[in-house]
Amino acid sequence: MAAQLVVALLALVSLGAASELDCKELVKPLVLDTHSPIYGKWVLHVGMWDEPDLKSDLGTVKSSWVELYPSSHAEVINVYWADRLNEDKCLQGLATATISGITTHATFVINGHTSYHDGKYYETCEACLLSEDTTLLPDGKSKGRYLFLYTRNGTLESTELEKFKKQAECLKFSPEYHFASTDLCPDDRETNTTAAATEKTESDQSEA
Repeated sequence: MAAQLVVALLALVSLGAASELDCKELVKPLVLDTHSPIYGKWVLHVGMWDEPDLKSDLGTVKSSWVELYPSSHAEVINVYWADRLNEDKCLQGLATATISGITTHATFVINGHTSYHDGKYYETCEACLLSEDTTLLPDGKSKGRYLFLYTRNGTLESTELEKFKKQAECLKFSPEYHFASTDLCPDDRETNTTAAATEKTESDQSEA
């Protein structure tokens, strides 16, 4: 019996060591020295949370996309975001994020309300963006964390989804998921540009 107990304990220790090693391999910070790995447009595929209040907030979002691109300052990137809510209302706007090593600090203004977020990015599939977002209260304390997996077109292979679930487990997220739609909000910047160009053309024609 004693020998069996020793074998069982050794097996548990080995299992724990293997799990820890797997997490080290699965969750590797994405270095943002050049920022280029995260540039471009990304469509939300799935999100998670670690606090109940965050679950209800994320549950109101039907679909979401972001575009990350450089600013005139090397340590700052622009974040253009667009969320379609369940009542089919679109919210979108521009935010800025400050890069510091492997983390970002972003400020969003939505409907006149300012919110602050600390972000971390992790290595993931080639056409994916894995982001851990800590929502901050006005006093700087954490309200909780989100884990977002974006892809270039909103779709994801089943094998990559399984990897994401393992990464989420390593990062201590509960196994609850919010899958987003690909029914995206149009980009208001394009609409405004087209309207401005049409207005200019009509003005030129009237002057002629």
